[in-house]
Amino acid sequence: MKKQRLRPGKTFLPLLIVSALLSTLFSGMQAFAYDTGATVTASYTFFMDATSEVNDGIVSYDDTPANRWTAYESPNATDWLQTDFGSAVTRSSAEVYLYDDGGGVKVPSSYKVQYLNGSTWTDAASQVKSPASPTGNQVNTVTFTSVSASKFRIVFTHQSGSKSGVTEIAYGTGSSTPPTDPPTNPPSSPIAGTSTASYTFHMDEVDDVDDGTISYVNSPHNRWTSYQSPNATDWVQKDLSASSSVSQADIYIYDDGGGVKAPASYNVQYWNGTAWTNAASQSKSPAAPTGGQVNTVTFTAVTTSKMRIVFTPQAGSASGATEIKYYGTGGGTTPPTDPPTNPGTYPNYQVSVVSPSYGASINGTITIKFYAPGMQNVWARSWHQPDTAHPNANGYDAWFQRVTPDANGYGEVTFPAADFPHGPISVILSAWDSPEGNPNYTHSDNCYLQLYNEGGVTWKQGIPSAPSQASGMSVLFQDDFTGTLSASRTGAGATYATSKPDAPNGTEFGEAIFADYGSANDPFAILGSNYLRIRAKKAPAGTVDPMGWNRTYTGGLLSSVRTNGTGVAATYGYFEARILMPAGKGTWPAFWLMSQNSISQGVPSTAEIDTVEAYGQDPNGACQAKHWWAGNPEMHDTHCSSSNFAFGDNASTWHIYGTKITPTDTIYYIDNVEVWRHTTFDQAKTPMYFMLNLALGGGWPIDLARYNNQVDMFVDYVRVFQ
Repeated sequence: MKKQRLRPGKTFLPLLIVSALLSTLFSGMQAFAYDTGATVTASYTFFMDATSEVNDGIVSYDDTPANRWTAYESPNATDWLQTDFGSAVTRSSAEVYLYDDGGGVKVPSSYKVQYLNGSTWTDAASQVKSPASPTGNQVNTVTFTSVSASKFRIVFTHQSGSKSGVTEIAYGTGSSTPPTDPPTNPPSSPIAGTSTASYTFHMDEVDDVDDGTISYVNSPHNRWTSYQSPNATDWVQKDLSASSSVSQADIYIYDDGGGVKAPASYNVQYWNGTAWTNAASQSKSPAAPTGGQVNTVTFTAVTTSKMRIVFTPQAGSASGATEIKYYGTGGGTTPPTDPPTNPGTYPNYQVSVVSPSYGASINGTITIKFYAPGMQNVWARSWHQPDTAHPNANGYDAWFQRVTPDANGYGEVTFPAADFPHGPISVILSAWDSPEGNPNYTHSDNCYLQLYNEGGVTWKQGIPSAPSQASGMSVLFQDDFTGTLSASRTGAGATYATSKPDAPNGTEFGEAIFADYGSANDPFAILGSNYLRIRAKKAPAGTVDPMGWNRTYTGGLLSSVRTNGTGVAATYGYFEARILMPAGKGTWPAFWLMSQNSISQGVPSTAEIDTVEAYGQDPNGACQAKHWWAGNPEMHDTHCSSSNFAFGDNASTWHIYGTKITPTDTIYYIDNVEVWRHTTFDQAKTPMYFMLNLALGGGWPIDLARYNNQVDMFVDYVRVFQ
């Protein structure tokens, strides 16, 4: 099937993010300075990170741009980051932008500010922290008694089992009194939505204010500004993905010291259904708009579908922001516990999850909020490890709670994540338009909520012993994804290529751009030092399809052979991977093999063995296929079945997919059970390499709107025997 989706290959350069480090910043700097002229050192730095990135003015909590220091793999219980100003400076506050990837890098259990007093490191006096406990992926502010010194440092005490990280540290001369009314319960994730503006300078993008990247410098260029606007005031509006309770806004104000400066004032407004209304009881921190840092405003909670910030610029300048986030928890009046009464535009007879967000990391017991207009009965279920009542080694489908949605279709279920398997997990909300016990329904639906369980029960983690079908073979290659992914576009200098290698410069297929590792749209991540995640999602506005096919999604592919023909390939081998697939119309995950000689020896075409192809609109199904493109005539055969799985489906739980190639037969397995075989054709008797990919399309329409245009494929391990 893949060959049918191929298009002519073209050469392109992957997008590079170039960070220009500034030696000085503009005059008139605010209280917090990004100390780009200072030197930063650390007690330990992970080899893929850099201390120079904590004082370059770039705040990024995402993999791209990767801009952080971490102590990942440090042998120390505590580590420090030291800033050497070269001569004495007076400081009384610090902003620490803590980085937390939910896996090997988490917020520290504690941190403190020290200064060098002659030859002795001394704790800064009267340290007051906001928030009181270290909180990841946001600024943590600490004020202390003003002191003059040439060197300051932050000492991190790591949580057990993880290490600390930051994306930026800025020392300032702010008051030793904490900001007025800081959030007492910082929110875990912002409310999603789409941003527009009354005016946007032609070199900026309003989309940049909600892409998760914070940059107060020119590179990476990530901001909205009203530069050259003819208006006396300008606004940035967010249409929320769902009607939500909102009580806090974080505005990361951009100020270049020239044509764009912190505004004279700003105002938070919400849409009350007929008109824009000022949010009540606005409390701002800092009190005056301040550039180059987060400005937090809390207010009486409102339930709305739209929010906006109205900026009144200083005379002779324009306003700007690099990020704007809205939250439904935190400071301000406690939001109501009742669900929104306006369900928005959620489709009838479909389950739409409001929170947590798809792909979120969770721990402990969480509340899942959803809408299912027209449905009368919703069951929540998830795959559970074996227990006394269910001793089957493969676990079981645990239906853990039933609810009846209210008149608006709104409902909530409580998921006890601590009782379920650790790692990637799917919670399925199954719904019917008839009441419980009535089998006469007209409409039904299944919604797969993909999550990452940071806690839970360790079960079937890691590479198992060799299966019987690999008897007499040795391990040629295996990857348990316990370390940093080694990948590049062509595979040069790396274990994997991120492009299909059997055409000049690599080639692509399907309706998602195969983005590169480390690029702006990086689809790859290692979660918890145990799992590979490949993500497909809607491409950000302005993304250019390198093949010129006008594709609007990105996905990912890993190949064990590079574009120069070198890499991992086996003759008469057994190939195996343990995978959790995504659901969703148009998703096209696969684990498949092709012949190495089509690259290394220039054979015109190639053999293709599809260990598994899945189509997200039918998670119960799985396909295996063979293609001999160089055959005379060509040879094609596909085997698809919805009864291949002895337990669960491909998106509800993990399954092991394998292919064994012998001189006579090619045999396909799911969970070590044979599901299909055919005679081995000639070109498949040559060395074969493997690919893992999350593509979209495959001849099917794509509609991922219910999943916020984001789905994930997880791989526990891959290995090759020969």
